[in-house]
Amino acid sequence: MTTLMAFFKNRTVQQLFIFTLCQNILWWLAGSTASTGTPLGTDVKIYLLIYGLLLAAGIFLLLKRHFQSHIGPILVVAAATMGILAAPSDHLVQAFALLLCVFLVLACIPQLGLQSIYGLIVFSVLAGYGVPVLLFFLRNHYLAVQFLTPLVPLMASYLTFFEPYYLTSERDWRWTLVTPIIFCLSLFTLGLFWQMLLIIAVVVAHWWLQPRLSSRYRLVFSGLCQLLVGILILR
Repeated sequence: MTTLMAFFKNRTVQQLFIFTLCQNILWWLAGSTASTGTPLGTDVKIYLLIYGLLLAAGIFLLLKRHFQSHIGPILVVAAATMGILAAPSDHLVQAFALLLCVFLVLACIPQLGLQSIYGLIVFSVLAGYGVPVLLFFLRNHYLAVQFLTPLVPLMASYLTFFEPYYLTSERDWRWTLVTPIIFCLSLFTLGLFWQMLLIIAVVVAHWWLQPRLSSRYRLVFSGLCQLLVGILILR
């Protein structure tokens, strides 16, 4: 019992739970946008929920440990198994569920050069579209433009909030403005107004505060900021 209490009092474990929760709220919220199909079966929901939890936890550990975590890839492989079980007869869905998992495992191999701007772009596309597309497609068996459009700024948010974990070398501070600007431009695809002002304020605050925070709190801070931005985009 003492060991269990010490486990849950560990700051890294607490941050892992917070980050995992943030990512899954974001993914399930995005996946329910413009959905008019049949509800998911209980077994499919359970598999997808476990898939999302394991995947987000794996992402947290990989980013937190700079892709040197031993547990992170194991969680990602376990998530891939859940993704396959969620749609045992739909190979297209299975393949899509595996894409992000395969990428995250490959990103741990430095020789592949995926801990770079190219890796950040691939990660952002797969993380921004992955789980939401799975949820929507399993309900509706098609993809709609009105569903995919809000995912563009969501995908761009991954560029903005997780850039420091892929581009770790020292750079001119002006280069750090590129991904926030791309994200802000992507907001025009939605025609938001007052939400846009709040979103930009959050992005600016994150850009300014994130490098100044203790390294132990940066990742969970990025996850919380992204969740807030995602709610404003998708509401």
